[in-house]
Amino acid sequence: MTTPGSRFQPAVEEYVSAIETHLRARRGVEHILSPRDFALARAWYEAGVPLATVLVGMDRAFEQSANVSSLTYCRRRVEELAAAGPRPEIRPAPPVETIPLSEVESLLASLLDQLEKVRPARGLSFEPPLRKIREVQDLLAVAARPNWEYVRSKLREIDDDVSAAVLSAFSADQLDDFRAEAARAIERHRGRVDDAALEDAKTRFTLQRAREKLGLPRVSLV
Repeated sequence: MTTPGSRFQPAVEEYVSAIETHLRARRGVEHILSPRDFALARAWYEAGVPLATVLVGMDRAFEQSANVSSLTYCRRRVEELAAAGPRPEIRPAPPVETIPLSEVESLLASLLDQLEKVRPARGLSFEPPLRKIREVQDLLAVAARPNWEYVRSKLREIDDDVSAAVLSAFSADQLDDFRAEAARAIERHRGRVDDAALEDAKTRFTLQRAREKLGLPRVSLV
């Protein structure tokens, strides 16, 4: 495969080729990444998103819909996994498009409402993210043109804090179920990527499923 701008970047080309091959296999038809999809894959590579995370995220997109026709369709699922985990060092590149304040406010309100229903294990709490959600809500209520860099950093902190505490809301049996599901999700990629990357994807998958079970949306994807 010859990919735009990757002639002298074999690591990028290998990363993108693996994504293209998996998309072709999942769709069951010949498929070449469009320039837009290639740019997305390269952005993930440059942001340090592990290949295993991308492949597992793509699988989740296909499980959600049989009509996946492009890598862009998989973007949200991939970036959810890439963002999962307590203060991960690896971050997906933030989208550059302008997001309406109303969308951010709606996501924050939804997360706040759901968090207030969760009962974590004794001695633990969701107080840090709850407090930060209210702080950002107050800021957005009075700032017509907020500092987006600051807002994004606070949204990331909120998601990190939620992920750090979310597993405490489940029983040992429930956690075992999430981990078993995660193990099945990564197994199909064993041998294609290194074991450390697979274990990383397994951890992210487990945390993301826990959030989904409680209906806790991510706010840092905006």
